[in-house]
Amino acid sequence: MPSKHWIDRNTSALAHVKGGLSVIDNVTSYVKAGAGKPSGKERALFAAAIVFTYGVWENYVEQLAIDLCTRLSADIKPEQVPEKVKKQLEKRSAWELSISPGWRKLWSDFVREKAIGGDSEKFGMNTARAEQVKFLLSLAGAKDPFDGIPDSIAPGHLDAKRQTVTAALDELVTLRGEIVHTGKVPDTLSKYHVSSWRNYVEQLTEGVDKACRAQCKALL
Repeated sequence: MPSKHWIDRNTSALAHVKGGLSVIDNVTSYVKAGAGKPSGKERALFAAAIVFTYGVWENYVEQLAIDLCTRLSADIKPEQVPEKVKKQLEKRSAWELSISPGWRKLWSDFVREKAIGGDSEKFGMNTARAEQVKFLLSLAGAKDPFDGIPDSIAPGHLDAKRQTVTAALDELVTLRGEIVHTGKVPDTLSKYHVSSWRNYVEQLTEGVDKACRAQCKALL
């Protein structure tokens, strides 16, 4: 394996996170600095920032799965393919596996479908909660995308039971869902909360990128 292998560098999915985070920063820049009760317009900006923060995370996970699997499936030896993936490939015909389109293409296409969907009956990942993310990325070659990420990155305003990497993620998904499905802004939502979630997603994506690449590299 070359010393400067693709898997030793940040993924293209992570590179796109920076742009998404800058949008959140631009949104919150319209909120006044310092203490004081936020106005209705400011609270609307908080809600928009949370929805966008979650969107950055979900898009990152989807693109990461596609990126990793596309590259890994091209490089990996057949005997190193994860068992979970083998079970999916075994459902295809011998012709498909060996001739057209081949098991490598079948694998990458399968992960793409699970990430972003395919035809009208295949919608991809529903929500980017911890368990769904683990499942999707396990199909791309990463056993545990949250391995080694410290719980200290969880937003400090969460209660003690939710101050773990995965519990915090599920809380973000719930918060986003509450805003989107009710059309209301939670009374407790503040600029500090928005900033905490933004920083959490930044650190989470960096940690997941590192963990997934290390786990995929172990297969090569």
